[in-house]
Parts: sequence; C-alpha cells; structure tokens
Amino acid sequence: MRTLSFWSGIVCAMLCGLVDPVWGYAAVFALSLIQLSMLGSSGGSVFLLIHYATILTYFSIAPAMQISQDVEFWEAGVMRTDAYTQALMLLLLYMAGVEAARLGVPDAPEHLPGAHDRRLVGVAHPLLLLLSCSLAAFASLFIRPELNFVARGVVGGASGEDNVPIDYIFYSTLPKLVVLLCFVALAIHAVRRRTLWSWCAAGLAFGLALAAANPVNTARQVLLIGLLPLLIHGLGRGRRWLLAGVIFGSIAGLGPVLNLISRGSMWGEELTTFPFSQDFDAMFVVAGILERAPIPDLGWGRYLLSAFSFFLPRDLKMFPDFDPLGWSAILGNFSQSNLSLPPFTTAYFDFGLAGPALFGFAISAGFRMVDRAIDPNRPLSGAYLSALVLLAAYVPFMRGPILGWGPFAASGLIAALIAGALSSRARRPLPRAVRHGLPSA
Repeated sequence: MRTLSFWSGIVCAMLCGLVDPVWGYAAVFALSLIQLSMLGSSGGSVFLLIHYATILTYFSIAPAMQISQDVEFWEAGVMRTDAYTQALMLLLLYMAGVEAARLGVPDAPEHLPGAHDRRLVGVAHPLLLLLSCSLAAFASLFIRPELNFVARGVVGGASGEDNVPIDYIFYSTLPKLVVLLCFVALAIHAVRRRTLWSWCAAGLAFGLALAAANPVNTARQVLLIGLLPLLIHGLGRGRRWLLAGVIFGSIAGLGPVLNLISRGSMWGEELTTFPFSQDFDAMFVVAGILERAPIPDLGWGRYLLSAFSFFLPRDLKMFPDFDPLGWSAILGNFSQSNLSLPPFTTAYFDFGLAGPALFGFAISAGFRMVDRAIDPNRPLSGAYLSALVLLAAYVPFMRGPILGWGPFAASGLIAALIAGALSSRARRPLPRAVRHGLPSA
C-alpha cells in the first residue's frame, strides 16, 4: 500500500510541477506527509523515516513558499520558474531511485537481533568514556582553537594560510564529536542502568559537551551528527512520529536561532525564520546553477569523485576542475561559494537525468544494511554507534554539499568507533564442560 501510494504521488507531483513548480513542491510536501504517516508504525525502516523527514524540511514546503514570495538568496536575484521545475524533476528522480531500491523489501526488518535479550547491557568502561570525553573537550577548546571557526567562515589562523582538511578534522570536528558520542553512550548507559552514578556520569558528559561543542564555535552539522544518534536510538523503533517531528522542528525552528547565535556576532545577521532563512536555500541554489551556469559535458563520475575527496589536501584533490561550486558562473552570480548543493545535483552533472535515480538507488540499497543494525536492545559497540551516525549524517548529506559534509561525517564515524570501543564488552569464552571418565574396575 505504501509503495503504491508513493508511485501515484510521484506522478502527481511531476504533473503538478509541469503546470506550476509551487504546486509540484506542495505535492512533494503532501507525499512526504503521507509516507511518514505510513512509516510511523513501530519497526519500519528508520532510513526511509529520516529520508522523508529531510525531504519535508528542505525540499517541499520551503521552496514552494519561497517561489510564491519571490525570495532570493546570496544576492543572486529571483530565479525563473522553469529552473525551479527542472530542479524539482531532479529531486523526484532521486526520490524514485530511493524507493526503487526498496521494491520487494518489507518496510519492517526481518528480525530484531536483540529483542530476545531484555537485560540491556550498559557500557563496559564508563570511567574511560568520561575520561575520553574530558580529554576531547580539552583538546577542542585549547589545541589550535582557531580551527573551530573554519565552518563559521573564518579560515586560517593568524598567519592567514588555509588549513588543510585533515587538520580541521583532527583538531576540531573529531574532538567535538568524540565528546558528543561519549555523552550519547553514557546517556544510553544511564537509561539502561538507572543508578545514581550512571546519571551523574551522563550529566557530567553533557556539561562537557555544552562547553566544547557550543553553538558559537561549532557547526550545526556537528551538533546534528553528534546528538541525533541518541534520538534515533530511543525513538527509531518506537515513537517514530515523534522522531520525524523532532527532526523537522529542530531544523526548522531551532536551526535559524543557532544560525543567529553562531554567525550574528561575526557577520551581523538577523533572525530569519523558516522557510525564508538561508538554511533552506537548497532548491534555490539548484535552480540558480541550472539557470545561470552553462551545463558542461557529462563527468561520468568525476564530479562525485571530486566531491568525495574532501579528506585530501587541496593539491591532491581528485579532479579539482570538476567542482560545480568553483565554476566562474557560480562565483559571478552568488555572493559566496560555500553553497548548499544537494548530492543528486552532482550526480546529474555526472550521468545526466539517470544520475539522480541511480544515485538514490545506490544510497537506499546501502542503507538497507544500516536499517538492519538499528535495535534499541542491542549492546553498544562501534558498529552500532556507526550505524546511528550514518543515519544522522544523512540529514546534512541531503542538503549538501558533499565537500562540506565530508569532514563532519568522517569525524563522526571515527568518534563512533572510539566511543564504541570503550563501550563494548570483551567476549569471554564460555566455560568448557569437562567430561570425566568412568572409574576403572
């Protein structure tokens, strides 16, 4: 039933978009709500729930209201309706690819690995987790603190030189995400054990997270990747409607406020609420690139490889000329180059109209394995925390760009492995039964 309603809705959204892009994006909004209502039952796909919550936030009602009000961003002027229509078609192709990978696959997982074990094992080494949290907080605050403001638009230190991405990952995002994920592990431990010591450890870790990963010197993507795993763990298999509502509400309501806190003192920005905040400019940017920049020859994978080589120094970056945000037409039409570029647009530059559908199919097929790992009764480990981080990282991944999202996602996975190693318990071999021989006559 859900699959049939999706394909009917995608056709309606396409037809509405051909008439007026405002109607098309409004149809995507209605389609996302219907899908969320059908996925709200306990045990359904967590990835699809987060996917449609992200579509609802960035790619549906926000561009519809922006087009109807002739909103512009980054001093680029108002875009034509045909550019918005073309951007809508790329979005619909990506959504179709995501659902195509789920054909014949039940929404509910085949089994819950830990459903039979209600003992809810806590973390193995809470003291070591707390110590790691403290050391990471100290590192993020006092070791090369200037790197904390790279994502805030201040690049380089006193020397004025650009910092290579590996330094930014190692000295800024990684310590912050270690703090946040150690807090996540200790919070899960406290809920499972319900002892005074466990609650005190979780509270202390929360205080360290507030100090080290505060909104002034921390990108919102870091906060999302570091804190959303706790909500996915607690609500992903149970109160799923609440999880979708928290994702939408935190980004649409709290996001512009954090933007004001983090950037207002630096750039003098004023509070702009949903959907007219610059946080929701993704489809405007896609339409602007399609309208203002001449579409080059197909990259056949080079645009995606260039975007995913974020961890390499600038001199070693793969295919540096295949970065759409570095085109002269983009630099000449937008007031900044650090723009939201959804990854399905990058796939379009590589493979044409087939790109978004193929990219969505590959992403959804990969997340089928992640879906099977989500179980609130499962013991904490690096693999489980990494699965939670991947689901949380999908939200900023969809907004893009991949190049800016990459350091946050890589740091989150490394932090998940560190916190998971301190949380998991070493397997002890079971005592072997010794069979004694019968006494001889």
